[in-house]
Amino acid sequence: MALIECYECKRSISSEVKACIHCGAPMAQQHEHSPAPAATTISFGSLPRNKSVPEAFVPPPAAEPAPRVSPAAVGRRRRQAAPAPQLQPNADGSRPVEGWLKIMVFLLPMVFVWFLLRNGHSMKQRFFGFGWLALLILASSLSPK
Repeated sequence: MALIECYECKRSISSEVKACIHCGAPMAQQHEHSPAPAATTISFGSLPRNKSVPEAFVPPPAAEPAPRVSPAAVGRRRRQAAPAPQLQPNADGSRPVEGWLKIMVFLLPMVFVWFLLRNGHSMKQRFFGFGWLALLILASSLSPK
């Protein structure tokens, strides 16, 4: 005796019964249409198919698939991510020092001067940043305690 899946209600039943104990569908009809079931025919959560309802047509994927819209967002527009502002290189081709970095190098050079070591910053920018750090270290070491 093995457990098989009822073709009508998709529940597990014995292979020796004449009709499904859940829905009453005769098992002789199933044996005529399909080969002998294997031991691994138990299905979890499958739904019965209705032959009178046509299958859904799924078109082949386009070159660029359309974004999926959830029903809650149908009336709203999707916010487009603003493109990152492109920094114009300096006349010598070096990366400009952003405003936040200028302020933070002035206030906390021990931490933020290391950002000047990123690719693209010129030696002049690094000299001013590390020079300011050296000047503050020198001033703090010479101050009376």
